[in-house]
Amino acid sequence: MNIKPLAPIMDKATTTGSYIASISTAIGGFLSLNNIALLLGIASTIALFVVQFRLSREKKKQNREFHEARMAAIKQGNLNVINMDDGNE
Repeated sequence: MNIKPLAPIMDKATTTGSYIASISTAIGGFLSLNNIALLLGIASTIALFVVQFRLSREKKKQNREFHEARMAAIKQGNLNVINMDDGNE
């Protein structure tokens, strides 16, 4: 009879199971309420930075286009060009 031992298969399953259990325990221990609040704060800061960066880039692009249009109007001799203020003064 040719019987193969089951020990290597069992060792692999036991090793994998112990690694999964230890990693999940470490993650569960890390995620206390303070750490969850810290991670949410970091995530919201990063998200707000991205939004502000994109808005700033759009505003700079808008100002550059306005400046180019205004300078083109001045070069054509049109002295009644639009000013940067809203006219609310």
